[in-house]
Amino acid sequence: MQVQTTPVTGNDYKTRDLLATVRNYLISGHSEIKYQRKAFKSSLSLLFLIDSSGSMIKDRQIAYIKGVIAQTITQHRHKRLRYGAVALSQGAAQLVSHYTTDSDRFIQSIGLLSSGGKTNLKAGLQLIEQLQPTKHVQLYIFTDGKINAGGSLQEAGIYFKQHLRELGATTVVNIESGFVKLGRAAELARVMGATLLNL
Repeated sequence: MQVQTTPVTGNDYKTRDLLATVRNYLISGHSEIKYQRKAFKSSLSLLFLIDSSGSMIKDRQIAYIKGVIAQTITQHRHKRLRYGAVALSQGAAQLVSHYTTDSDRFIQSIGLLSSGGKTNLKAGLQLIEQLQPTKHVQLYIFTDGKINAGGSLQEAGIYFKQHLRELGATTVVNIESGFVKLGRAAELARVMGATLLNL
């Protein structure tokens, strides 16, 4: 006999467990259908860690970042994705948006992001850890790599390796501008073991 599935409302569905049903009948003498519970596959989540410190204002990098994110989301509206964002500013980290499938509201939240202060990458990674990242989460770090609060670039990389190993994939998006480039974003990607993308 084939096991049948019965959809139910919620985040999972029930599958009839024939063996458990028969076992229960033999033990108790009562006919009661037993079920197995299986979760639906988690949808992919894109998590953006955005450096919106004072250095991002000078050459309008923050405006460029907002545009890149908005364009990316618009191009993938037809896909089953969730979006979340954390910002680095004023020497701390703030949650811009928890995971959501409402792309319009998410883009609006990114657009309202303010800038200023120092860059504390470790604080951002700690906040991301609180969001309980899994293998279904892809992290994109928009930064020029100029970490000037909360510890060094190397310390942030070590924290990442210790606490955020469950992430599905991590990309450091280098938005460094100017004639002289220090290559700190590339160094951050190397320390974290992440992919580097130069914009």
